[in-house]
Amino acid sequence: MLQVYNTLTRRKEIFKPLKEGEVSIYACGPTVYSMPHIGNYRTFLMTDNIVRTLEYLRYKVKLVMNITDIDDKTIRDSKAAGVSLKDFTDKYTAEFFKGLDMLNIKRASAYPRATENIGSMIELAQKLIDKGLAYEKGGSVYYRISSFPDYGKLSKLDFNKIKVGASVDVDEYDKDNPRDFALLKASTPEEIERGIYYESPWGKIRPGWHIECSAMAMNYFGPTLDMHLGGVDLIFPHHENEIAQSEGATGEPFACNWIHGEHLIVEGEKMSKSKGNIFTLPEIVGKYGGEVVRFMFLSVHYRKKLDYSDAFAENAKNNYLKLKETLENLEFALANAENKAYPEDDEVLKALPELEIQFREALEDDFNTPKAITVFRELSRTANKYLESGKNQQVLNKLHSLYRQFSDVLGLFAESRKKEIPEEIMELVKERENARKKKDWAVSDAIREKIKSLGYIVQDTKEGPNVKEAE
Repeated sequence: MLQVYNTLTRRKEIFKPLKEGEVSIYACGPTVYSMPHIGNYRTFLMTDNIVRTLEYLRYKVKLVMNITDIDDKTIRDSKAAGVSLKDFTDKYTAEFFKGLDMLNIKRASAYPRATENIGSMIELAQKLIDKGLAYEKGGSVYYRISSFPDYGKLSKLDFNKIKVGASVDVDEYDKDNPRDFALLKASTPEEIERGIYYESPWGKIRPGWHIECSAMAMNYFGPTLDMHLGGVDLIFPHHENEIAQSEGATGEPFACNWIHGEHLIVEGEKMSKSKGNIFTLPEIVGKYGGEVVRFMFLSVHYRKKLDYSDAFAENAKNNYLKLKETLENLEFALANAENKAYPEDDEVLKALPELEIQFREALEDDFNTPKAITVFRELSRTANKYLESGKNQQVLNKLHSLYRQFSDVLGLFAESRKKEIPEEIMELVKERENARKKKDWAVSDAIREKIKSLGYIVQDTKEGPNVKEAE
C-alpha cells in the first residue's frame, strides 16, 4: 500500500484518498517574475513524479498548479522593467512552460492565475471578517492569527510570543516574527496609476500572496483536498497561512496530506546571487540535456537535499546513458528476434514479475525514486545478460514492455519514441555495408566517420549494423 510522509504529522502514513480511486492535488506553482532556477524545477518535477506514480498505481489524478502573477515581487520587478504587470508576467509564464517541456513534465489539469480569481479572494476575506477572524485597517484586510488556535500546527513553531494586533504587509517574513498578515492590500497611488487594483468593499485593493492559493484551491476542490505540494521553504509562512485562512473559513481540514520537497543546494551551499551559484534550467539543460537533468533529480529522494555539482551531474549522465543504451539494444534485438527457445528464457521470465513488484514497492514507499532506479538498473543488467545469448521474441517483448513501463513511470526516454533514423543516414549505412562486404575498410571507415559527423554512430553486430544517435 502507498505510504506518504505527511509534514503535518511528521510521519509516513498509509494513503487513503477522500474519494476511492481518485486523488485531488494542489501544488504551489511559480511566481512569474524571473527565470525559474533549477531548485524551482526540482519541486515541479517532484509533483510530476507523484502524479505519474499515482497514475501507475491506477488512481485518477486531478492536479491544479497555480501561477502567481500578482504579488510584491511581480509588481516590483515589472515596474523596474518599465512594462505592464500582464506583459511582464506573461513573459515569465511562457518561460515556465518551456521548462516543463524540457524536463518532460506532464501538464496539470489546470493552471489558474491569481489575477483571474480576485473575486473569490474578496469573498473569502469577507467571510473571514464575518467570522471575526479578519479585520480591515487602512483599506487593507488582515488575518487575526490569535483567533485561530491551531496556528503553527504545520510548521511546529512556538508562537506564544505573538504580538497581538501587529499587522504586516509584506508577503514573506521571518518565522520568529509572525504577525497578522495581509489578505488584501490597499493599492498604493502608484499601483492605481499602473492599473494594479480591484474594486472591493474596502476600496481599491490587490491580493496578498497567501490568500491566492487558498481561494484557487477551494475553487477547484472545495474545502478539503487529498494532497498539497510545495517546497520546504513554503511551510512557513505560506502554507501555515493557507491553513489558517482555509480552515478558519470552512471549519474543515484544508489538506489531508502535506508533502514538501527539500532544497537544491550547489556544492554544499545555498543558491544565492551574491555567491554567483544560481543556475537557470536552460543553462543546465544546455549542458547535459533535459532527460539527464530529470534523471539527476530523480536519483535523490525528494525529502533529501540535492547537492548539485558538475561531478554529480556527470555521474547521473553516465547512469542515464547506460539505461538508454540497454533500451536501444533491446529494440534493435527485437527487430531480429527469433521464435526458437533459449536456455536462459525461463530464468528471465521468472525474474521479471519480481522486478515489477520491487519497482512498485519502491514507489509505494513515499515515492522513493532512487530505490526505483536501483530496480530499473537491475532490469537493465538482466536484459543485457540475456542479449548476450538469447533472442527469443516472446522474452524480448516482455523485457521491452517492462523496460518501457519503468521508463514511462519515471518520465524517461520519451524522445526515443519519436525519433527515427533519417533516410540520409540509412543510405550511408547501406553504402558502408557494401564496402565492408568488399573488404574495402578504408571506404568503410570513411563512411563511419561521415555518419559520426552527422550525429550518429554505427555498432556492428552479428545481426547487422545497429544505428544510434550520438550523445
